[in-house]
Amino acid sequence: MIRRAIPIGYSREAETGRTRPLRITLLTADGEECEAVLKVSAGIELGVEALMNEMLGALVAADLGLPVQEPFFVELTADFCASVTSEIRARLATSCKIAFASRDTGKQWRSWNTADKISSAQEATALATMAFDAFIGNDDRSPSNPNLRVKDQDWRLIDHESGFSFRLKLFPRCQPWTPGNLSGMMTTGARSEHVFARYLAGNGALSFGPIKAAWTSLSDARLAQYDAILPQEWATARPALLEALDHLRKVRDSIDPCLTELQRILS
Repeated sequence: MIRRAIPIGYSREAETGRTRPLRITLLTADGEECEAVLKVSAGIELGVEALMNEMLGALVAADLGLPVQEPFFVELTADFCASVTSEIRARLATSCKIAFASRDTGKQWRSWNTADKISSAQEATALATMAFDAFIGNDDRSPSNPNLRVKDQDWRLIDHESGFSFRLKLFPRCQPWTPGNLSGMMTTGARSEHVFARYLAGNGALSFGPIKAAWTSLSDARLAQYDAILPQEWATARPALLEALDHLRKVRDSIDPCLTELQRILS
């Protein structure tokens, strides 16, 4: 499900991102070279748990049919660590030797901005994205921090590390099947406001059927595969992964009340 790779070139730190990701060139185990954005465990509040959230978010989003970049497990080799600046080398020295990367979108893509709108052709993807963020507890796709890359009518969702962090968000708990639980997504100016909320609100033509079909297709066998792929080096994050998988089961099995709550806040 996720290819392994090694970094073979360093470009620079990414322009944005509180976790200070690195722009690199990587070489996959099957011989492909590509540009990628690398995240390491040092300097991130949750360490390898944040990398696990990135991994799980990317896999679930892809299985739900959402547009995400290909993820990679990246081994931080001695040669690569020696090739970067001393400040970055110090970060890598205290990081887990398996990092997480996503394929770079490239220079033709840009960040979503306040002038962007949703076309009628994009409404279904916008609604499915809002459902995804609501159901995994990701409050990090707001108007001020959209975590969206844009090219013409295409999007890519990036940065999933804030999803599944249930133990850090005790109130309100992520229980999208509970009436009132998603109201914060519609609160203008709040950190919890979703970037697509204002564009979807009041649209009576939205179809929730495809979202239900996608979520109900997340089988127990597929959830077990998410568990099995966790790198051994990230074993300390496995309790958080198991909690996240249990949550995904609850969402899948309670998808009707989850969608009822999403429909309520958008009505």
